[in-house]
Amino acid sequence: MSLIEVKNVTKSFNDLKVLDDVSLSVSPGECIAIVGPSGVGKSTLLRIIANLETSDSGIVKISAKRISMVFQYSALLNSYTVAENVALALHESKLSNKEKLEKATEKLKLVGLDKYIDYFPDQLSGGQRKRVGFARAIANEPEIILYDEPTSGLDPILSTLIEDYINKLAGQFKVASIVVTHQISTIKRTAQKVIMLFQGKIVWSGTPNEFFASNNSHVKQFVNAEVKGPMSVGLLE
Repeated sequence: MSLIEVKNVTKSFNDLKVLDDVSLSVSPGECIAIVGPSGVGKSTLLRIIANLETSDSGIVKISAKRISMVFQYSALLNSYTVAENVALALHESKLSNKEKLEKATEKLKLVGLDKYIDYFPDQLSGGQRKRVGFARAIANEPEIILYDEPTSGLDPILSTLIEDYINKLAGQFKVASIVVTHQISTIKRTAQKVIMLFQGKIVWSGTPNEFFASNNSHVKQFVNAEVKGPMSVGLLE
C-alpha cells in the first residue's frame, strides 16, 4: 500500500508550466529523492503533496493522518521561542501546554539543540534554524515527511546526523519520505529511488546505483556537475 499517490499532476504559474503530467508513489518506509536543477518544480511538487498549493490537474492521494514538511528556509516564527516553534506542530494534539513543550524539548535534544529552547530563531545560525525546522517536523510523529533541501547549508557532520535520522524514521517507524536535494551524499545514503525532474517532467527514475551509473544525458550532467548538457538550455541565460 502506498501512503502517497501522485497521478498526472500538472501545475502552471501564469504561462510557465512547472509540473507536466508528474506521477509517483511512496510506500511506508520508502524514501524517494527528487533531483534536478533549480526552478524545475521540485519544491512546488512537495507543496502540492502537502496541500500548501493546488494542482491545475491530476490527483494526489494521501493515505495517512499525519504529514509534516521540512522547509528549505526553516519557516520559523521569530516571535516564538525555539521550543514554542517546535510545539506548534502539536497544536491539534490533546496534550497540555506543558506536555507539548516537554515533547518539543525531547525532539530538540535529538538534533542537539535542547540548550537553545528559550532562544528565538533570529538568535540562531542558519544551520541551527534548519535543525529546529527538522525537530518541528518530527514532533507529531508523522507517517509522511516531505524534506525540501534538508541538508543544504549544513556542515558534513550535521548533514550526516540529519541523513541518519531520515533513515531511522524510514526504517524504524516506516515513515514515507520524499527528499528534494542537490546533495550527492543525501541521495546515496537515504534514497531507495531517485526521480529527476526537468522542465516539469520526469526525465529519469531508478535506484541510486542505477542513477550514478546511468548514461542518461540529464543524469550525467547533474552527477558530474557539467555546465554543458541538455539542462543548460535556458538555465544560464
